Amino acid sequence: MKKVLIADDDESIRWVLQKTVTGMGFAADLAEDGDKALSLLSKHAYAAAFVDIRMPGMEGIEVLERVQAKTSPTRFFIMTAVRRPDAAARSTRAGAAEFITKPFDIVHIEKLLKDLEKESASRERPYRAEDPEEWRSARIVGKSRAILEVFQNIGKVADSDATVLLTGERGVGKELVARCIHDLGTPEGPFVAVNTSAIPRDLQEAELFGFEKGAFTGAEAAREGKLEAAMGGTLFLDEIGDTPPDLQAKLLRVLQEKEYTRLGSNRPQKFRGRVIAATNRDLRRLTAEGKFREDLFDRLNVFPVRVPALSERREDIPLLADFFLNKYCAILSRPPKSFSREALEELSSHAWKGNVRELENFVQRLAVLSAGKLLRREEVARELAKAEGAPDLATAPLEQVIEERVREFVRRLGPAIEDEENLHGLFLRQVEKPLIKVVMEAAGGNQIKAAGILGINRNTLRKKLGALSLLPKSKKKKKRKPR
Repeated sequence: MKKVLIADDDESIRWVLQKTVTGMGFAADLAEDGDKALSLLSKHAYAAAFVDIRMPGMEGIEVLERVQAKTSPTRFFIMTAVRRPDAAARSTRAGAAEFITKPFDIVHIEKLLKDLEKESASRERPYRAEDPEEWRSARIVGKSRAILEVFQNIGKVADSDATVLLTGERGVGKELVARCIHDLGTPEGPFVAVNTSAIPRDLQEAELFGFEKGAFTGAEAAREGKLEAAMGGTLFLDEIGDTPPDLQAKLLRVLQEKEYTRLGSNRPQKFRGRVIAATNRDLRRLTAEGKFREDLFDRLNVFPVRVPALSERREDIPLLADFFLNKYCAILSRPPKSFSREALEELSSHAWKGNVRELENFVQRLAVLSAGKLLRREEVARELAKAEGAPDLATAPLEQVIEERVREFVRRLGPAIEDEENLHGLFLRQVEKPLIKVVMEAAGGNQIKAAGILGINRNTLRKKLGALSLLPKSKKKKKRKPR
């Protein structure tokens, strides 16, 4: 039977928690002060420990520090009657999984223990191939101090409708954090993600705000935008630092007035939902340079959360690697596999410049390529060496293939990258033209079909074909000679 430690100087609190814990099938040990709690923790293995922050003698946070809670298999929950942000932050740094304020809800305590049981079961059995949908839900993996601080912030903001600004390098998992905030709240509507930098400038406003019939050439019917789609839920604006100035002004109105107007309409509509924005750029610097509106930055920066790079949470790499390996074996219907201890050490010592995204892509490739059930150091080192050189684009994920080609393109640009207009022209010639050409070939020259694949209307496609000299040349009929 798994055991739980309850350390509190209040007898009534110990009694209530003991009844709750034993009622769920756990054994309970009780301590009325920090010294006894520390003694029990040194002698026994506990699945969880509920520790009061203020106790006679040694305080709860000191107990966590003494037992090195950050690396302990025990899940620690700090309890307090005082709602203080600094105490929550100190608890997180000391290794607490959650900061519980008194009077607490017994239902919440039961949920914590149920979640603990689920996590324990998932560690003790490998996921079967018939469980793939379980891997598709948003889940952050890790127990490092850096990621626990992110957990703490998610818990603080999830139940509110405050605007959240996520910052961090590319590939750290900002969208995953946004999805967790959405899922842990009480949303009525969906999570809708938008990457404005991935949408052509002339379509950004229509994509976000929607449009009425006849608003522009090709608008044959009214269409809702992303704001309307996210009603009652969460609108996630990725790469907000790349938003053009005219769109920044319209987004400011959404945040200030909670309303927007469809393209081609004069009737404002109310937006009811939460906005979460993310960026890998320094918005303060962009604001100082006049490239980002200061008032929009202030509105976005209500609750800032920095998502740490993988280099700041190296102790999470083995957990992440195991998680991704199980995930892709399940999704790809492959037999369960695992890493050797030496293989995990190899992964942990590697410099993951692309952060969690790069690690996930790499482990996915291993799940596909590896024939054995145990992945050893030699195999991992060999594949890492290949990744360090020219990537194997035949087996790389599509996103990595595109990123590699774009890097090669940018390297060849040289000084031209400083010239925005020249860069746009180069992009059209070297990226957009071959893309449209390949899609047209795949569609057999059918412009309606090709426009559908590209997500644009036929008139827009025809204009692009003309601008890029891709329209088929009309054949001149030969005149018949008179007999």
